[in-house]
Amino acid sequence: MGSMSIPDWRLPQGVSRSVWEFAHDRTIARDEDRHLADAPLLDFDREVVSRWFSTPGNLIDPGCGTGRSLAAFARLGFECVGVDLSPESLAVAAERTANAAPPVLLLQANLCDLGCLSSGQFDYALLLFGTLGMVCGAENRRHVLEHARRILKPSGLLALHVHNEWRHLFSPQGRRWLAHDLVKRIARHPSAGDTEHDYRRIPRIYHHSFTRAEITRLLHCCRFRTREVVPLAALDEGRSGAVPLAAGHEVDLTCRGWFRDLKATGWLFLAEASCSRDAAVPRR
Repeated sequence: MGSMSIPDWRLPQGVSRSVWEFAHDRTIARDEDRHLADAPLLDFDREVVSRWFSTPGNLIDPGCGTGRSLAAFARLGFECVGVDLSPESLAVAAERTANAAPPVLLLQANLCDLGCLSSGQFDYALLLFGTLGMVCGAENRRHVLEHARRILKPSGLLALHVHNEWRHLFSPQGRRWLAHDLVKRIARHPSAGDTEHDYRRIPRIYHHSFTRAEITRLLHCCRFRTREVVPLAALDEGRSGAVPLAAGHEVDLTCRGWFRDLKATGWLFLAEASCSRDAAVPRR
């Protein structure tokens, strides 16, 4: 039986059928660089996270995809480990990082089940590009963050990108979805925040959208201390108000002003692995 044809009951923990098909589509993995060639969010994320992770150390990228972030940090002298469910993406990542020094280690694994990795061995962890939202089920998303906390050293740093539920407020179809979802949240329905959209030939790709309060509570529950939060502007807004970030980069996608947590498409969180459950007030 091929990997694409396994029955639903055999799907790995936290992996939806659509995400499984996405992970095993060779064409999608090989075409990712072209597909993301003009995505300014990638440059912005890299600039922000490079500022946060300024001193080389041991870095893990769960949900590394085709290794774009791994290659960038390896060039800066970080010792990198990439983890992904997709064998197709890992094959591309291996090609991308083949000449990295120090060498990049790649591991095929489910992000909900990283018991193969020893505790307290990494200085930095990445969960970028909405990776956490692709994990199906609140308990499974908690498992991912608990593993991230476990494998980080005390005071290790996590860079996390999640999508904002309230971004749906700005389209008629989105407002209809949001009205239904708010009822789910009030009723504490387990599917609250869950969305499905066709994406790159895969129908009904699963993704979870967060409220700011939801993701903040989840980080706190998993013993992370929030150190900084960057609300992300819509691409058009970012381009119209471009502010230089660094040499060669002119798109600042920070969402500013009143109601930024409603207008933001998502957030970049810098979180620190904490031994206590006391939450710090994030810097804006």
